[in-house]
Amino acid sequence: MQKALAVVIIVAGLSIAGSPLLAHHGRGATYDMKKQVTLKGTVSEVAWRNPHVVIYLDVKEPDGALVNWAFENSSVGTLARQGYNRNTLRAGQEITAIVNPSVQGAPRGIVVKVVLGDGREIMSRETGANPVD
Repeated sequence: MQKALAVVIIVAGLSIAGSPLLAHHGRGATYDMKKQVTLKGTVSEVAWRNPHVVIYLDVKEPDGALVNWAFENSSVGTLARQGYNRNTLRAGQEITAIVNPSVQGAPRGIVVKVVLGDGREIMSRETGANPVD
């Protein structure tokens, strides 16, 4: 009886511990992976944290209104292995961001690539992008 109870407790514990792995969202439900939007603006913040690094960009609309976009990127560990760090992008920096936008139309997206003012492409999900030195 104690052996059966121990097995039930172990299985329950593993199920609880493993449930966050199943909770990770799919990108296709949140972002339009068939559409890309190119936005130029000023970095207002870089949230260098897990589960995803988020870049906030102030973008001036054609009517002059300022819209703060949020772009989801990879995890801290993934970006660090690619050579990036919390100082790669800084508040006040002018960049161009190419993103897959939110399917709900909110000013949110997932990074396809970031282009610095000097034309270097960074943090790209496309091949051939190199980290900043």
